[in-house]
Amino acid sequence: MIMANAKTGNVLESGAHFFNEVVDGMKTQTRQFWLAGLGAYAKAGKDGMEYFKSLVAEGEVLEKQGKELISEQTDNANEKLAELKSRFEDVTGGRFQKVSSTLEERRADFLSRFGIPSSHEIEKLSAKLDEVSSSLKKTQAR
Repeated sequence: MIMANAKTGNVLESGAHFFNEVVDGMKTQTRQFWLAGLGAYAKAGKDGMEYFKSLVAEGEVLEKQGKELISEQTDNANEKLAELKSRFEDVTGGRFQKVSSTLEERRADFLSRFGIPSSHEIEKLSAKLDEVSSSLKKTQAR
């Protein structure tokens, strides 16, 4: 019986040792998962801010290109309008001013119906965008 108790004690001791090793392994693995999660969170925060900054930079480039395109198209349209105005003035003589102002009013009315801003409105909007961009740059510099 003493021998049976000794064997039983060894088995229990061996089982307890095995259980402690499993628990220690689980603790280590759980801590590693926790640390990996913290690392992923930190990296996402860091990379996320860098990604946000790159999106802002790309947006600034696109904004500049858009302004240039609108300006170019506006200039082309104004050139064509000036050419037409000159031809029309040649044909109509002194009555051109009256016809011109009527046409300009109708053109502005037509464009506004479709939500297309006038060149003056575009210039005002462009100035406001420049102010906002400047403010954002100052805020980011802080």
